[in-house]
Amino acid sequence: MDERMTPALDTPAAHRLERTRLAAEERYNELFEQAALGIVVSTPAGALIACNPAFARMLGFASVDEAIGTNMVDLYATPGDREQFVEELRQKRQLESHRVRLQRRDGRPLETMTNVVGRYDETGTLVELRGYLIDVTASVEAEAAVLERERLFRAVFYDASDAMLLLDDSRAITDANPAAAALFGRTPDALLGARLDAFVVDDDSLEAGWQEFIALGEVHREHRLKGHAQPRIVECSYRARVQAGRHLCIARDITDRRLLEERLAQAARIESVGQLAGGIAHDFNNFLTAILGYTELLLAHRLPDDPDRADLEEIQKAGQRASVLTQQLLTFGRKQALQLREVDLNRTLAGLTPMLRRVLREDITLEVEPSRRPAVVMIDPHQIEHAVLNLVLNSRDALPMGGAIHVDLEHVTLTPDEMPLERHAAAGLYVRLRVVDNGTGISSKVRAHLFEPFFTTKEQGKGTGLGLASVHGIVHQSCGFIVVDSPPSGGSIFALYFPATVPAIAAMDESVGNRETILLVEDEDSVRAVVGALLRRHGYRVLEAATPREGHDIFVHQVDAIDLLLTDVVMPGMNGPALAQRCVSEKPALRVLFISGYADAAPPSAFVGANVGFLGKPFRPSGLTKAVRDLLDRPVRGVSL
Repeated sequence: MDERMTPALDTPAAHRLERTRLAAEERYNELFEQAALGIVVSTPAGALIACNPAFARMLGFASVDEAIGTNMVDLYATPGDREQFVEELRQKRQLESHRVRLQRRDGRPLETMTNVVGRYDETGTLVELRGYLIDVTASVEAEAAVLERERLFRAVFYDASDAMLLLDDSRAITDANPAAAALFGRTPDALLGARLDAFVVDDDSLEAGWQEFIALGEVHREHRLKGHAQPRIVECSYRARVQAGRHLCIARDITDRRLLEERLAQAARIESVGQLAGGIAHDFNNFLTAILGYTELLLAHRLPDDPDRADLEEIQKAGQRASVLTQQLLTFGRKQALQLREVDLNRTLAGLTPMLRRVLREDITLEVEPSRRPAVVMIDPHQIEHAVLNLVLNSRDALPMGGAIHVDLEHVTLTPDEMPLERHAAAGLYVRLRVVDNGTGISSKVRAHLFEPFFTTKEQGKGTGLGLASVHGIVHQSCGFIVVDSPPSGGSIFALYFPATVPAIAAMDESVGNRETILLVEDEDSVRAVVGALLRRHGYRVLEAATPREGHDIFVHQVDAIDLLLTDVVMPGMNGPALAQRCVSEKPALRVLFISGYADAAPPSAFVGANVGFLGKPFRPSGLTKAVRDLLDRPVRGVSL
């Protein structure tokens, strides 16, 4: 070789060049070793040739030496991904911001953002892959959590039974679920962009409270919906900025709940007034029992031409009218002990029709349409007559210019949806009694107070306001309910529903008669005196007691002689049923007749039994003696209570 052509290597320039090269190599090594991003060099087959400490730490290797020689295929979360990755690099020669999902040695996933450069030989064959990785696992997991929350929100939002809306700051609807579409009567797409104000009655509360809501973050409001024939009330819960700065409105139709609350409040008011009315009526019944009893005793000793007889008869009539009023009070308050029995309402209407025609004017026609089969229900026969009469009189008063009243009976099968909210479980076969007129109708305002006591639309002095209230009490005490309607065309419809009953076969009792001893227990002196006098006048031996304890003492000493216990129900210290139980335990064949204005203090079972009877106050003397005679004439059936 020509020495003149060989460069001198041992020269200052060469030394500087070598030092520069070594410094650059050192800087590269420092950059490679200290870089925060992972750097890896591998063959297309997957052999890991080199890597920096950051890459080793990312994959969970203890050191770089441990990582060297690893097959890259084993580091991919899905083995097939490596092959696809290499093939894509061959086609593009370089990959930027490529998402690669690896797997750490402990099995945990590693999400990376990767830039890869391929090195190719002179034939263009890929011989080496140089990758630069950033660990984005935390951001990917955060993104996944956000997406999951979004998915859950959307699932809850769209599947919710309550109406849900997303609103912007101007209350424009940006999203709505199917329940909202059903509530507002629009398709979900038709709701988008519309303002909430367009669907609720604007009482200024929505606008006034909106900024307060934005500041507080949560408020609750009630609104009335627009576009409904009957007012609909929605309860809206607002929550601020629940999603992308938008506000959530959860709306629920509470119209039925409000109606039920109003009914319960009205029932509570009726119950409270009923308590007062029942207590007053009970005391009046005692007074009326004495008045009517003594009046009949005096009339029994007066000849037809006696000058005092007319005055006594007027006293008797006044007492009987007062008795009707107290019965209305007790019925309204549901404190009258009804004598429930199987009654065919077809027969009731047939017997009542002549009287109904007499109370109507000539310009009012009455049509009565019975059921095609026996309409048997469990009810007090006298009280249902009272209820029908009140309804017909109510219709008569709504026909000042004449008209028509139609009364009909029909069997109907009611589904739970057709029952009142509080009676869904009692659906089934009912007997419906309707009183229909073509009169002036009933306004919604009046309908809301229709069954309240002392409420009347008549002129002062022309109505007590107890007629419909007592009908309400009779029907509900008989396990029934009332539906009132007043169509736009005019008139009114009162529909009374009673559970239908399969009629039982009545058994015949043989009668026996004998002179008997009666133990009378009554704490009201005037009632006890008149009842004792009436019974003695009819040939009975009467033992009187003012208290249950006194009565029991008498019974113990004369148990063999006493045939019947006649006792008030409500008395101080011990009630009538408790006294009867003591006496019957000592004499099982004892007959018991309870008398009372109402029977709240005693369980219903106290008035049930072959040897037990009940007589409501006030009663006429003939009613008392008949009840006593009927009970004593029954054959003995063993234990009474």
